[in-house]
Amino acid sequence: MASNKDISSTLEIIADVFKEHVKFQNDTDADVLAVWVAMTYVMDHLEIAPMLYINSPVAQCGKSTVLKLLSAFCHNSRMVSKISPAAIYRLIERDQPTLFFDEADRLLRGNTELNGIINAGHARFEAKVIINQKLPNGNWEPTEFPVWCAKAIAGIGGQDDTLVSRSIVISLRRKLITETVKPVRFNLVQSHEATRSELTAWAKEFAPVSEAEMMPYLQANTDRGTDNWLALGIITRRVSSDWERRIQDGLTAIEQRTESDSQSIEIQLLNDVRSVVRKDAKPEWTSTDLYNEVVYNDENDWTRFDHGREITKKKFTQLLSEFGITPKKRQKANVFYVSDVEDAFKRYLPPM
Repeated sequence: MASNKDISSTLEIIADVFKEHVKFQNDTDADVLAVWVAMTYVMDHLEIAPMLYINSPVAQCGKSTVLKLLSAFCHNSRMVSKISPAAIYRLIERDQPTLFFDEADRLLRGNTELNGIINAGHARFEAKVIINQKLPNGNWEPTEFPVWCAKAIAGIGGQDDTLVSRSIVISLRRKLITETVKPVRFNLVQSHEATRSELTAWAKEFAPVSEAEMMPYLQANTDRGTDNWLALGIITRRVSSDWERRIQDGLTAIEQRTESDSQSIEIQLLNDVRSVVRKDAKPEWTSTDLYNEVVYNDENDWTRFDHGREITKKKFTQLLSEFGITPKKRQKANVFYVSDVEDAFKRYLPPM
C-alpha cells in the first residue's frame, strides 16, 4: 500500500523530472503535470477527466518531450500518430489506456470524427459513442463504444474551442540559448518502472470519491474550467496541504497566462485596425474593406493566424466584438463606423 506520504514523494519525483527536461514558463506547470499523471491511475473513481493540451507558437519548444515524459509515467500509455476512429474505439474498450496525440495541428484538423471521440471522453456520463456496425449477415446494427480514458494532445497554436475548453492548457515557449535542459534518454520508460509501480499501488487503495469531495475548491475563470480542475483538486486534498497549495498556484498561473494570451490577440487586432483607420479620414468602412486592409497587410501576421491560414472574417468580427465594435447592417454591406472603433481605441489602447 502506498500512503499519502509516499505518493507525495512520488509526485515530487515526477515534477522534478519534468523540470529537468523541459523549460516551462512557470515551474508550477510541472506540478500540474505530476498530479495529472496520478489522475490517469484513478479514472475509475472520477466523473470528469480534463485533457491536457500542450501547445507552443512554433516547433521545437518541448511539446514532444512533455508527451514522452508523460508516457513514461502515466497508466497504460499509448502514443497515437495515425489511427482510425474504429481502432480507437476498440483500443479504449479493451485497454483503458492513456492516449497521447502528437502534432494535433496536423492530426486533428478537419477530422470531425476523431475530434468527436476526443471531446466525448471529457465527462464519464457522456463518454459513449454510437456507430453503425456491420454484422456477419450483412445487416447493420447501432453499437455503443465507451470513450472514457485520459488523453493528452500536443500541437502548434490553438485548437478548436470545444477541445481547449475541456483541457488544462500547458503553453510552452522556445528556451533561450543560455537555458539548458537534460536530454531524454532511450531508456526513459524502463528507468521509471518503480515510480509507475508506486502509483499503481496507491491507486489500488484509492477510496471512492464522496459527495463532499465533489464540491470544487479550485475555481477557474469559467464553470467548465472549474470542472477541469476538480479531479486534480480531489487528489491533492488527499495527498497533503502542500500539494493543495501547489496545484492552486498552478491553476492561477495557467489561468492568468490563458487570459493574457487571449487578450493579447484581441489587443493586437485592435491596434492593427487603428493603424488602418487612422490612415484614412473616411467616417465608415465596409466590413469587407476593413477586413482586407487589416488581414492582407504585409506588416501584420493575420494571414498566418490559424496554423498558416488567414484569420476568417467571422473570427475577425468576433474578436472586435469583444470591445463592443460590431458592424451595422446596410442594404448592400455591413459597415463599421469609425466613431465606434475610435471609442474602443481610447478605452483599450495607449496613445499613438
